[in-house]
Order: sequence, then C-alpha cells, then structure tokens
Amino acid sequence: MPRNSVADRFADRAVAGVLALVLVLGSLSGVAVGAPGNPGGSAVGDGGQTAAPIDPALEDAEGNVTVLVRLESPPLDADDDLEARKARVEASHERFARSVGASDAVTVEREFWLVAAAVATVDTDRIDLEAIAGADGVVAVDADETVSAATDREASGADAGTATAPDGPSTGLEQMNVPEAWETYGTRGEGASVAVLDSGVDGDHPDLEVDEWKDFGADPSPEPIAYDDHGTHVSGLVAGGNESGAAIGVAPGADLYHGAVMTDCSGGDCVGYERDIIAGLEWAVESGADVVVLSLGVDGYDTGLLDAIRNANDAGTPVVSSIGNQGAETSTSPGNLYDTTSVGAVGRSGTVPEFSSSEVIETDATWGEAAPERWPGSYAVPTLAAPGVDVTSTAPGGGYEVKSGTSMAAPAAAGAMALVQSATDRPLDAAELEAALTETAVDADGERSGNGIVDVPAAIERAGTHATLEGTVVDGVTGEPLEDAAVTATAGDDGHATTTDDDGEFEFEGLDANREYELVAERSGYEPASATASAPTDGSAAVDLSLAGSGTIDVALEDGRFGTAIEGGTVAARGPTGSYPGERTSDGYRIDGVPVGNEYALEADAPGYVGRERTVVVSDSEPRAASFELAGDSPLEVAVEAEDGTPVENATVVVESPSGATVELPERTAAGGTVATTVAGAGDRYAVAVSGPGFDRVAVETGPIEGETVETVVVSSSESGSGAPNPVVLAAVGALVAVGVARLARS
Repeated sequence: MPRNSVADRFADRAVAGVLALVLVLGSLSGVAVGAPGNPGGSAVGDGGQTAAPIDPALEDAEGNVTVLVRLESPPLDADDDLEARKARVEASHERFARSVGASDAVTVEREFWLVAAAVATVDTDRIDLEAIAGADGVVAVDADETVSAATDREASGADAGTATAPDGPSTGLEQMNVPEAWETYGTRGEGASVAVLDSGVDGDHPDLEVDEWKDFGADPSPEPIAYDDHGTHVSGLVAGGNESGAAIGVAPGADLYHGAVMTDCSGGDCVGYERDIIAGLEWAVESGADVVVLSLGVDGYDTGLLDAIRNANDAGTPVVSSIGNQGAETSTSPGNLYDTTSVGAVGRSGTVPEFSSSEVIETDATWGEAAPERWPGSYAVPTLAAPGVDVTSTAPGGGYEVKSGTSMAAPAAAGAMALVQSATDRPLDAAELEAALTETAVDADGERSGNGIVDVPAAIERAGTHATLEGTVVDGVTGEPLEDAAVTATAGDDGHATTTDDDGEFEFEGLDANREYELVAERSGYEPASATASAPTDGSAAVDLSLAGSGTIDVALEDGRFGTAIEGGTVAARGPTGSYPGERTSDGYRIDGVPVGNEYALEADAPGYVGRERTVVVSDSEPRAASFELAGDSPLEVAVEAEDGTPVENATVVVESPSGATVELPERTAAGGTVATTVAGAGDRYAVAVSGPGFDRVAVETGPIEGETVETVVVSSSESGSGAPNPVVLAAVGALVAVGVARLARS
C-alpha cells in the first residue's frame, strides 16, 4: 500500500496530538525521543518574509512552550575540526539571538553546534510561534514533546528474566566469531571507545567500567546512575566483562562512555527528549568516541536527528541504531535514516525473529523533500543483523538478566566496530567501519537481515591489510626454547603482546602488512632481546629471538698440590635450561649468559686432574665468584735407595712442577725408602730432588706422567758425611732441573 506524504502524516499527528517515540527496550517496549523536524505549513513573520514551517504538534500550544528552533547553517567543510565546526555554527546562533534579543518572551535554554539549532522556551501568550518561525535564519520550529514508553511490543517467545554470569563466551559472541577475533588480532577493543546514549548505567556493576559519564536529564547525576535496566543491559553488551572476566561484551577492553538521555521516568516508563539525544551526540563526538549506539527509536519516519547523525558521521563517529521490534514492513527512526547503521536481530540459529523490524524504503515516497539528494532511490533496512534473542547481559544491582530485542543487537554491532577500529592502525571513518561490517557479513536464515550477520574477524581483515609474524624465543647459549617469555610487536602506536608456548613459539596475527615492527622478548632472569621485521600482505615472516641470561659466574682453578693457577681447564654451570660453558680470562674463567634466579651445578675439570662439582645459586646480575682446588689424577711414588739398592729411610723429597713451583712432600721416605703423592697426569715431566743425612742431594727428571708412576732415585754417600745439603748446590740443581723441564715441555 503506498505510503502517505510527509505532510499527510504530520496532519495525522496533529489530529492525534501525540508523537510516539519508542525506545526499543529489552522487553521490546519504547521510550520517546521528541518531535520530528519534517517540513510543515508556512506563515508570514513580522519581517514580511516567508516563515519557516512549524511542527503541527504545536498547533494548539498555549502558555510557555519549549521548542527546537532549527537555524540556517553555513556548509561545514569536511576538513573542519571541532572548533572550526563550532565557530561556523556560532554565527547562526548569533543571527537568531539578534532577531529575538529584544523580546523577553523568548528564552534560549541551550544551543547546539553539531547541528544549527537551539532549545527555546516561548511564552506564546506574549509572542506567537509564527513570529519565531519568521525570525531571521530560522528554518523550522519543532516540538520537543515526551511520550511514555509503549507497552505493546512484547516479542513472542522472549525469555526475559534474571540470569547468572556466563562462564564462557556467550552464544551471541560465538555467533559473531568474537573470541576468534580476540585471539587472532590480539585485541578486545583496547584503544577504541563506544558511547552508549540510553537510560543510564550501573557504574558499580562488577562487569562494567564506565570511563566517561554524562547525565543530560533535568536533575543530572554527577556519578553513573541507572534510571531503568535498559541502559545497563545495553552497556554490558558493548563492553561488559572488563572487571570479572565474564564474557558478555563484544569489546570488553574498549572505553565505555555512557550518556543518560532517557531520564524522565515519572510516568513509570523512562522517556527522553530529542534535544538530549542531540546533546548526547555532541558529547560523544567531542569526547572522541569511535562509535555511538542508539538502542531507541520513534515510530514511523522522522528526520529530527538526521543532521546530527550526518554531522557525527562526518566527524568520524558512526551512529549505530536499533531498527525496531514491530516486525516485517516496519521500522523506527533514526534506524530507518539512510545515514544510520541500523541493526536487526537474529536468534541463536541464525534466523530472524518475527519481532525484528525490516522493510524496503522508497526514498521519495517516504521522505519527500526531506531526503538529502545523495540518498539512493530506495534502500533496505536494517543494514546488518546481530544476536538479539534471549541475550544475557548486565543488570542494575550487580546482577544479570536476559532480554530480547533489536536493542540488544545494536550494541553488539557497535562493539564489533570498536574491535575493528582497535585492530586497525589508522582511524577509520564511519563509511569505512560500516563497509567493513557489511561487506563481510554472513547471510542469515531469512531475507530480513540486511547484509547479514556480523562476522568480526572477517570485518577486521576487510578493514586493513594484515600479516603474521611468528618465531621462537630460545636461550642464547643453550638454544633451549623458552616458554612463558613475554613478546611484544610494536610499530608506532600499534602494539601487540603475547607469551611463548611450551615450545618457545609465538605468533602475531592481524598485523599491518609491509610495516616494520619491533619485536621484543623478555623473560625473568634474562636480558631483553629485540629484532625488527615486516611481513607481506596476507603473508608471514619468521623471527627468532635469543635471550642471554643476565648472570655471570667467575671461577678460579688452582692446582691443589702446588697452589698455582690451572690454565687449560674447563668450567661449566649446568641448570634447568642446559649447560653454560666458561671462557678463559686473564685471571681465571668466566661463565656469561647464565639465567638469574636458578641453582646450578658448577663443574670444573682440567687435563690430568680429578674434576669437581659444587652447587651455586645465581640470585642476581652481580658476578658470582667461585674457586676450585683440583687434585692431580696420577699417583707419583718416589723410591730412594743407595747405590747397593738398599732403601733409604727418612729422606726429604721435593717435587717441582713444569711451571717451576715446588713443594716439599710433608712425609719423608718410609722404611722401604718410598713416599707417594699425586700430580697432574697430562704427560708433563716433573723434577724430583732428594736429600738426607749421609748422602749428597740428587735431582732427577721424571718421564711423561700419564697414570701411576714410580720414580727411583739412587743416592750415594757424601764425602763430608755431614749429610747437610749445600744451599748453593741445591739452588743450582733446582735451576738446572727447571731449565730442563721447561725445555722438555716445549719439545
């Protein structure tokens, strides 16, 4: 059946005297947003000019009346920042103020900059609305009425009521593949923000963290407050779960802004005013919100929010709205405005429920001259579909409840936009965000889902070119894979973080392609390591990172018999992640790259010596000192006998090492003429000097010692018979032996 013209519909409203504004509540009831800005009749102002149209709902207005005065505004430049936009609109306000400034029958209550409009209270007993409509620069005078929430919008089969917090991702999140997006792209909305304009929010709910709050009611609360349960439920579906971890919201890491625009609950159901929604949109844009969600609507076709939504889009803040709960061939405003991303509901099976509104809108027949020229001749609503049947979310008082309605679907789509923005390295405008969701949406079961059901990972992929960086973190000395190492990938403001798995492996998906990222790996006990890498579009690059332990062990090795430093030894520290060898230094051995915070078996050895081991704890990065005295592994027995083969008892034996160090054995030869010691059996030669009463001192050189050795020294009686060694002779013998040993060592 053909639709009535805009003028006809306004006449109908004038007869009825009521403008129905519907907030699509979770129980599928509504709340008012105010009167339309559609063109009506004309009159002649005091200045003789053609007056602007006056809303038919104001025809019988008497006494003090609050109206929305819409003003001419110079075109806004797409490159204007917020201050430039405000300055351009300010000229329109000044023009209107000059026109009515002489009359105290008109009080300007609020001025807007997102649209050229003002809220004014007019004493119609002293000045009629035609005079306002005829004022310089006025283009329309609209009503600013309130209407109680409708109560006849119950959805068949809706299972509303209290619930418990989900212990895993809800069905709705799974339906849009949200957990996959969290995992793949390493974001839960961090860095993005969503402004919910609704009926307030429980700021103390454990699953909600309200980052920005603004109350637009007549008696604004400085702290978050829930005027009913709708706004808390909607907010939870955007960002719930930040605190307790319950998987409720699509983007729990996003900043949640809540503007209370539905605050008049005096009649039982909360109602709102169009002026407050415009103010809320201004606040959201000025606060830098990436997305605004409006789970509300007015029955039929109303352009009262058209300019505000268009200008919010132009400023980079897309507006997402529910489409209504009146079923097929119906829709509500602002969801049915072409400039809005409208959202319908789907059930858990992917089927569009009967209550979800949808229709094909013929632009000229529906909107007439109010439609901007850039709108197509016809278009279908909703734009998208998202979960909206039996949806669990937050409720005032810290609890949870189940609701159904397109009010539940709209915040899910808004949260999806926040995830797309968070995962993309550049700011996306409204058209780009909408295109990312619409061009990747999945067909629903039915024909009333617009472009289809939101698929978040696909939307993120569509929004930008992405690549993968992967690799392994290993111990730089042992090559052992390191689990639980923290790895970050950063390029400018784009940062991602993960930890390595049991095999020391990590992976970053969803990174910007052909962009150089700095990868940094850190683990307790190690020094950080970094590398740079980039990957091609839809490709991957491998980067391995080696971490060096931040501890050091300094080891001294000493010959236990001669007290001299051992130069050819080996030392190592064996711990949980492998063995760390030492290097020879000028004064010992140093083991670098030892992970701090572990206990190690410190091992020391050298050719010809018996190895030793002890336990050391490396607790910090200060060098840990340790020393070993190593015993030689080869027994050396010295047998002293006279020329006739008789054993010589009580002889003194001095052994000189290849380095020239000497040691007098603490015991003298026994009755059998022998005394034993141990020396390093690495093939070196030693000098042995024997002295005693009644014979001359004798020095001999051993053969290469490589195991058990017996060295026999034959002595003869001294002519003096005193048996006392001559110091000069002993020194000479010692020097000769040393020279001989050194010569043998070099050979």
